[in-house]
Amino acid sequence: MIRMLTACTEEVDEIEAAVNEILEQLDLKSKLLKNSMGLIFCDPEFVDSGVVEAVSKKLPFDTVGITTRAGATKNTVGSILLSVSVLTADDVMFSVAHSREITSENVDDVIFSAYKDAESRLPERPALVLAYPPLTTSMGSYTIADAVFRAAGNIPVFGTLPCSPRAAYAGSCTIVNSIAKTMSAALVLLSGNIHPDFLMVSIPEQNLQKQYGIITKADGCTVFKVNEMNLADYLSRHGFQKSSMTSDSLAMIPFMVNFNDGSPPVARALYSINDDGAAVFGGEMPEGRTISPSRLNYDGIMETTEELLRQISLKKNINGILMYSCLARHILLGVKNDDELEKIIEQIDDAAPYHVCYSGAEICPVKNNAGEFINRMHNYTIVACVF
Repeated sequence: MIRMLTACTEEVDEIEAAVNEILEQLDLKSKLLKNSMGLIFCDPEFVDSGVVEAVSKKLPFDTVGITTRAGATKNTVGSILLSVSVLTADDVMFSVAHSREITSENVDDVIFSAYKDAESRLPERPALVLAYPPLTTSMGSYTIADAVFRAAGNIPVFGTLPCSPRAAYAGSCTIVNSIAKTMSAALVLLSGNIHPDFLMVSIPEQNLQKQYGIITKADGCTVFKVNEMNLADYLSRHGFQKSSMTSDSLAMIPFMVNFNDGSPPVARALYSINDDGAAVFGGEMPEGRTISPSRLNYDGIMETTEELLRQISLKKNINGILMYSCLARHILLGVKNDDELEKIIEQIDDAAPYHVCYSGAEICPVKNNAGEFINRMHNYTIVACVF
């Protein structure tokens, strides 16, 4: 059984003060069990200033982390915030890997090698994978996530991509044992007595368009035809103006994809429509699946956050909660962009240790009709792993 300890600091300039604040809150001497590892989530400034390195070196176990644009833990919400979540257990083991640099030519080799390296240090087959692939536009982050899914097989994978508040998400990186890399995946494999629950909510039902299209030609994350027409023509038939289909405006239109296998529909971000009409999405878009454009606004974000919190409240004997919310949700909240995090800390309060941060994309398994886990990457979604 895993226990979770949490700590945070807003001290980005005074390294010693930040380290002392984290260590004092964690109180490791009295609370650590036999096996432990730490998860670090922070603004890129904490990497640049050396705080991440100093904190990591003071912790007596492996650490894995990512950069983010805002987060919350221990009743504290902030954009300039570093949080540490320690997972500790007597009957769970943790094994960490930071992959070599990933390129479009070596994805499978690098990911499978990192996975096997971590797996080789466990006494038994993993029961859970925490995965943090890099955020990249050069090849598409789903390509890397999919390699992790294939390496894990039928083992559930939960995690997120890094992000950043900076222009073009500059400074986004994964972190392992104080080392930050922009194009490497961080993995944590867990074995032993762990039986987490996975929860996800994305778009309110009333925000979905009732007209569903069928993906009739696609390859990976690229859709060439919906109902035998390119996506721009399909959207224009459903009230979208072609003149307004810029990259920025398209990125704020969630598309719900139904895989027709009994699993919940998945929200997908549309990244671009190329000159030839091909549409590039933030995840797999298989042929024969149904697709529907939708919308997400402040009310919808708060409604879905409350629904996730309702589902969490039904769980018993919670020892820890990891939550990741899509960065698009943070952007769409506008001037009230702390409200989702404030709602989470208000409702969870001291009921259980938790961490939540904004995400470049959410990785959360779903179940199909047969009750089997299927690992999926999501957009516009808030996800939770409850221990």
